[in-house]
Amino acid sequence: MLALAVALALASALSFVSCSRSGGRTRVVKVVRAPFDIKVHATGQLQSSASYYVGCPSVERLWQYTISFMAPEGKAVKEGDLILSFDARELMQRLQVKQSDLDTGLKELSRMRLQEEQTREDLALKCEEEKVNKQKAVRKADYPEGLIAPMDLQKRKMELELADLQEQLADKRLSNQVSGMASRTQVQESKVRLLQAEVDRLMRDIQKMNVLAPKAGLVVYTPNWNGKKHVVGDTCWFGETILELPDLSRMQMKAVVLEVQAGRAAVGQPAEVRLDSNPDRVYKGVVSSLGRVFRVKSDSQPAIVFDAVIDLSESDPGLMRPGMAAGVNITVSSKKDILQLPEAAIVYSDKGAAVWRKSVLSQELTPVTTGARSSGMVEILSGLAENDAVVIRSGAAGAGR
Repeated sequence: MLALAVALALASALSFVSCSRSGGRTRVVKVVRAPFDIKVHATGQLQSSASYYVGCPSVERLWQYTISFMAPEGKAVKEGDLILSFDARELMQRLQVKQSDLDTGLKELSRMRLQEEQTREDLALKCEEEKVNKQKAVRKADYPEGLIAPMDLQKRKMELELADLQEQLADKRLSNQVSGMASRTQVQESKVRLLQAEVDRLMRDIQKMNVLAPKAGLVVYTPNWNGKKHVVGDTCWFGETILELPDLSRMQMKAVVLEVQAGRAAVGQPAEVRLDSNPDRVYKGVVSSLGRVFRVKSDSQPAIVFDAVIDLSESDPGLMRPGMAAGVNITVSSKKDILQLPEAAIVYSDKGAAVWRKSVLSQELTPVTTGARSSGMVEILSGLAENDAVVIRSGAAGAGR
């Protein structure tokens, strides 16, 4: 029996020596029984969950804009500071035309009022003259029949009737002039008011082309659907977001999940976020929303991806900035009391998966049945027991053959 033990010890030593000569290193791990979390890894960027987004202003008959000024990204601005400007030359040209039309309309209104008033005064004077003529005709016709020839009397009565008609006509012309003058003046005044409204609107639109910060904050350029950020001189469209003023105390992560893993993600799943700039610190979060459609990641990266938003339970305004690259592990399912060991311990032979199980004096290749894998660990369905010691051989070519 002693000879057999010595032989087994020598065999084990020779096995380790052979592994060492082949350039490999070994370490021993134990099979453990513990909770087993299945996680999906994704990448993305930080963003604020409460940002003020700034884009092209709403201007009538203008859909295409050219950026003429952008506040430097990362600059801290105060409320009322200029953060974005657009080229307003087209609006200035429209304003010049409308202002010229307005000046012409105002001059025409002034000329019309003078002319209408002059005409009214002339007609009023004519009306007074006809009244005087009628009074003269009345006095001429007011003679007893015996004191004047019948023919003259008849003539004077006819002149009275004519004077009366002339007075009525003059009154009618004056009345028509007064009412017509009001109507014609109102029409011209309406034209002037419309032109004035157009001028005022264009002036407001020109002011809109200079965007002021509605609150204090940090300027962050917003990438478009292709991941590119605008610069001065770029052309953009109405409704397009160009920059934002984020609330750094309320941060979240916009993650990009690969198509093959997107079906496992769901709202409410816990997540752990690590910043690329500070991977040692973990920020807890939860999946708050998922995209509705799959999309191409970018022109340079044609992979099909799915968007997910992770709300962080804590933020670090001194460290976190929108646009920072980050990675996230989303826990899609969790099992309790699962037998498991590092995935690196699994070797593959013609007969399938196996591990090098270590005993007191030796190690032997033991077939195992594996289950789910996650975060470098693998579920063991059969072939091992809790606390079994397993040798991990790294760098040994053909270790499992």
